[in-house]
Amino acid sequence: MSIRRKNIKLKGKHYNIGVYTYHNGRIRLRYENSIECHDITLNLEDVYIDNGKVILDPFIKSNGLLKVLKKCRIIKEICGSINYNYVDVPVAILNMGILRTYDYDGVIKHLEKVSTYE
Repeated sequence: MSIRRKNIKLKGKHYNIGVYTYHNGRIRLRYENSIECHDITLNLEDVYIDNGKVILDPFIKSNGLLKVLKKCRIIKEICGSINYNYVDVPVAILNMGILRTYDYDGVIKHLEKVSTYE
């Protein structure tokens, strides 16, 4: 069964949101199309974050993607920031229910992998 994926629009281009898992079990988000792909999240392994929170790439603030992700409700809220190597990096809470409409298979695979880490 093929599930139709929603996509986002950024600067006139359409992108899919891809959900993956870093090797340490944290969720990895990417925006991608047939030509390009970029990470939304960072995997700062030496930084502790609570479950359900992600570290966002600071670049998404300046390129306008953060506004798009908030408008689409993929990001529930920005719950703080950390200073990593003299750069303020936002920390956010994701809306996994909404994220499923963008990449259902990716969310399910991530949740299965996370359950093996626990």
